[in-house]
Amino acid sequence: MTNVKGLWAFIGALVLLLLAVTWAWYQASGKLQPAAIVGDKTISNDEYVTALKQKFGKQVLNDMINREVVFQEAKRSGITVDPKQLEQELSQIRDSYGSRTDSEFEAALIKQAGTTVEALKQEISYQILLQTLATKDMTIKDEELINVYNSRSDRYTRPMQVRLGQIVVASQKEAEQVLADLKNGADFQTIAKARSIDADTAVNGGDVGWVSIKDNRLPDEAKPIVEKLEKDKYSEAIKIQDQYVIYQLRERREASQRTFEEVKDELRREMAFAQVESLDVVLERLRKSVGVQISGQMPH
Repeated sequence: MTNVKGLWAFIGALVLLLLAVTWAWYQASGKLQPAAIVGDKTISNDEYVTALKQKFGKQVLNDMINREVVFQEAKRSGITVDPKQLEQELSQIRDSYGSRTDSEFEAALIKQAGTTVEALKQEISYQILLQTLATKDMTIKDEELINVYNSRSDRYTRPMQVRLGQIVVASQKEAEQVLADLKNGADFQTIAKARSIDADTAVNGGDVGWVSIKDNRLPDEAKPIVEKLEKDKYSEAIKIQDQYVIYQLRERREASQRTFEEVKDELRREMAFAQVESLDVVLERLRKSVGVQISGQMPH
């Protein structure tokens, strides 16, 4: 689940679950209010739920069944999710969102995927348990794992990351005035809110969030300067296209390498998973093991 494909897979699943929650909410809310009023036409909750059920009902129900089947079979088999792995997966997704504060990450999840951090953890757990159940009878030798690990060393290397603040102004004269104010003891965040012309970061006191030194979001002109900044220090004004930017280093994470022991289980699951039959076959086998009965259908 650490790749882009996995990320979009979980977002798609969450959209289905969001539809399910919406459906359940409207069922629970009764018929006291219409779903919508368009001109002189009223769309009732019943009509809304019926349309949802016709368009997405089978897919949503199957998705909910699959999750319940996986969680029940994992519990019965004594399989649990390693909290460290859960946090690692969550951290990678958080980084993909720009990884500012926890509250900003939660807001981004709600806006872009219609979900919460807790729901995301549940989805990650589901994916991990499904992979584990699908591969639990497979054996991959450590020698194979080590060879693959060594061939993908870059994948397990995290470059240095910095959390930056920035003040963006339109002219060199303005930049010089900002620098003079900072040298006289003015607060960086206060100036950013009042004078930075970058609307996205000014509202947060100039907070850019965590970025990698190799990240394309960090202009090439700034990289060598930011890399040498000390914590809580700020740069001189850097001309970037037709603007001037002053950066402040707020936090730093040095480059790190995940060891073979740290990634061994994850890599074993991934390699085994690549040899698994289709997930539909795996899920169908798990359904038969747990036992599923859909209203109006024979148990299977």
